[in-house]
Amino acid sequence: MKKILIVIAREYRLRLRKPSFWVLTLLIPLLLAALYALPVVAANRSTQRAEVLVVDETGLFDHSLRSTPEIAFRSMPSLDYARRQMEDSADVDAILFIPARETTIPRDAFLYHRSTTAPVALQQYIGGQLQMLLRNAILQDVYGLDPEVYSSVSATGIRLHTHDAATGHESFARVKGVLAAVLTLLMVLALTVFGVQVMRSVQEEKATRVAEVVATAVHPVQLMVGKIGGVALTAVSQLVLWLLIASAAIGIIQKANPTLFAQAREQQTARAMATKGSEATAQYNTSVTLVDETVQGLTAINLPLVAGIFLLLFLLGYLLYGALLAALAARLDSDADALQWVLLTLSPLLVLLPLIPLLTANPAGALARWLTLVPFTAPAAVVLRLPFGLGTGQLVLSVVLLLLAFAGAALLAARSYKRHLVG
Repeated sequence: MKKILIVIAREYRLRLRKPSFWVLTLLIPLLLAALYALPVVAANRSTQRAEVLVVDETGLFDHSLRSTPEIAFRSMPSLDYARRQMEDSADVDAILFIPARETTIPRDAFLYHRSTTAPVALQQYIGGQLQMLLRNAILQDVYGLDPEVYSSVSATGIRLHTHDAATGHESFARVKGVLAAVLTLLMVLALTVFGVQVMRSVQEEKATRVAEVVATAVHPVQLMVGKIGGVALTAVSQLVLWLLIASAAIGIIQKANPTLFAQAREQQTARAMATKGSEATAQYNTSVTLVDETVQGLTAINLPLVAGIFLLLFLLGYLLYGALLAALAARLDSDADALQWVLLTLSPLLVLLPLIPLLTANPAGALARWLTLVPFTAPAAVVLRLPFGLGTGQLVLSVVLLLLAFAGAALLAARSYKRHLVG
């Protein structure tokens, strides 16, 4: 046991000393945050005003198109005059030409843009404006309906709330589905990255013949267990650091918006207490934004429990795949062959990725339950089902099967170490 701990400490120190460990630990959360923040920032900052010249030969749209802070419309008497204006002024971005109609309803409109391709937002806004104005004209002139009355009727709707029949709490299926997909992707990514680290470490020591030197003082099985344990300790350390960074980020958001989470908890409590009649109607008539729904959904999930089970399943899954990849590395000599075998070994996890939409749509279905019990897919399948609720019996059975699979993989890896690594 003492020799195994020495090997674990050696592997752990070697990885902590690498700058790549700390760079990735700090960089990956920043990259994930930037992945979601940059589009929002870019959308908020892209407020450059576009000027569109309008040539409307029908007379239906000319003075009805509404300008915005981003798009300004200006009427022109003819298409030729508008073209000369675009050539003379760099401020003109496009020309909207609506030709004279042969029928009572215009069918076509043309947008001549200066850039190589017309901006999608500009196309969508102009198309939506033309569609709305044409619809209003038909409602008023053909059917004699007030467009405002029609708009108020067509804007009505009903929100469907999903509740757990046993507890009465709202389930927030959409929020849980997104969280389940994120957890599954993180699990697959983490198992792949750290499993390959074990394989690369074995291959490096095999190529430099360090393993043969170490094996003179340490039994091959102890060397294998220590190597897997050292990388596992590194992986857990990195995941814990990521959790601390995420907790700190959430704390900063709470301090910047102190009422956001408090309101979410109050609304969640109110929804759980709602029964029927005017009380429930008053609560459900309150509009809920996407941000509110996300915060309420996250507050309804036991995030510390989810994080703890995630770490447990990652550790068990890593031990299984780490042992298999260590055995594989001891047998193979070519890096090209190793890459192919790595993809084959990790294929159960990779096959699970395209099934995420199907599994989140029915997390309690037969397919999800079977994947939970198969050791090679259990780490990702269990964390996918966690936000929706997973029975204790299924979780315990999945953990037991993972431990049994790891025991078999460890025996295979030990035999491979003895035969192929040190002879």
